[in-house]
Amino acid sequence: MAALVTAPLVHLLSDRDDRDKQAAMPKDIDEECSRLRDQRPQGRVRAAVIIREGWSREGSSATRRLATPCVHGPSVRRNNHCVTHTTVRRQRVLLLSAIALVAFNLRIALTSLPTVVLDIQLATGLDDIAIGALTTLPVVAMGAFALAVPAIARQFGRSQTVWLSMALLVVAMTARLAGELPIVLGASALLAGIGIALAAGLVPGIIREQAPDAVGMATGLWTASMFAGATAGAAMTVPIAEITGSWTIALSVWAIPAAIAWIMWTIVEKPYRRQGPSRDTSTSVNLRSLPWRDANAWALTTYLMLNSVVFYSAIAWLAPSYAERGWSLLDSGVLFGLFSTAQIVAALLLPPLAQRMTARRTLLGATVVISTATLLAIGLAPDFMPIAVLMAFGLTHSGGFTIALAMLSEYARDAGSSARLTAMAFSVTFVVAALGPLISGAVLQWSGSWPLVYGLLALVCAGQLPSIIRLRRGIIIG
Repeated sequence: MAALVTAPLVHLLSDRDDRDKQAAMPKDIDEECSRLRDQRPQGRVRAAVIIREGWSREGSSATRRLATPCVHGPSVRRNNHCVTHTTVRRQRVLLLSAIALVAFNLRIALTSLPTVVLDIQLATGLDDIAIGALTTLPVVAMGAFALAVPAIARQFGRSQTVWLSMALLVVAMTARLAGELPIVLGASALLAGIGIALAAGLVPGIIREQAPDAVGMATGLWTASMFAGATAGAAMTVPIAEITGSWTIALSVWAIPAAIAWIMWTIVEKPYRRQGPSRDTSTSVNLRSLPWRDANAWALTTYLMLNSVVFYSAIAWLAPSYAERGWSLLDSGVLFGLFSTAQIVAALLLPPLAQRMTARRTLLGATVVISTATLLAIGLAPDFMPIAVLMAFGLTHSGGFTIALAMLSEYARDAGSSARLTAMAFSVTFVVAALGPLISGAVLQWSGSWPLVYGLLALVCAGQLPSIIRLRRGIIIG
């Protein structure tokens, strides 16, 4: 028919030309879509659409397919429906907005509580070990559920599981209204950890699937939003407590951003709900499939593990350590907020810098050395340039962690090996990191010495240096 402007449905390409033509796919597709659109007489002819995902291999050759004609010019076909580029862009903006809101809530439960530790102890009578356990419980849950997340996602679907994670966070944060009961605080911490584990394990995969050409931007947005939430929880909880006169209200008010994220994700996940549970086993994870015998996998896991021990210990004790040594609760919270703000900057700046540097291990080594020095300064001289010291600590310690997170994808052979490497690293990292606040609290209760606590954390931080030796470029794990 003259009204239809189509190319042949299938073009067989020789093996010799496969690589060259596949490399040119995006440009060819855009040019063909533009040509077909321009040929529509009087704007009413339906133009055939080239699907980017339509490039596939069959045997020893590649096939190039054109979609069933779609109205309104160049579009893409998703789930047998023609979708315009405008719709795709709108869905992507909504998805990235929802991802940012989800990420914003993944550290608030951890950073808001330590800023009102003294109030909690006065109201509940909990000692330092018990307070350390409240910070430990969410991290233990995160590690314990790291291996279970893929199975849960296959049963219910990835998007629906993220929806469930936000619902759990809403319940966990709301429960803190009854925080004067220690058992409620413990249950809230456990629920929050499960919710965090579900989202943290699945959103990166959703980013790779739904925004494959914007992984870098989306991952940066994800990390920066997570640290922004940590900053808000640390800096604003005490002022809210002073305004309301209640530390339980100050902790439970963080259910509001969790509810907003839950509502936003409810809107965004509707297009994916019809897809149902995922039955893809290419990224399935079980204990025997993890790279336990790979020395490079253990080097990366060790780096992340020791980094996280220091990080979660700092979350638990940084603000209380300043408060007990003469700083007001408000000023201690502000200092912790500056530390978290520096983490946001590091998440946005250091990974691109590391990608451009040929001597990336030198950068990682520098972050470890500076972090170790700042920990010693916090322990021995808390009044010495505290703003500069805490911001340097946040920049370097968080920057090293963010660079290592990127290596989880860089070192993987494919999506399956990435899932297995991530599951191994996260399960070991979070379980061991959960001991950091607990052991720190025990040392503090036994010795009453903040310099000793921070001296031990400095030793743990310095322990990252040997693992950096193996973290060179070009490694493939899996």
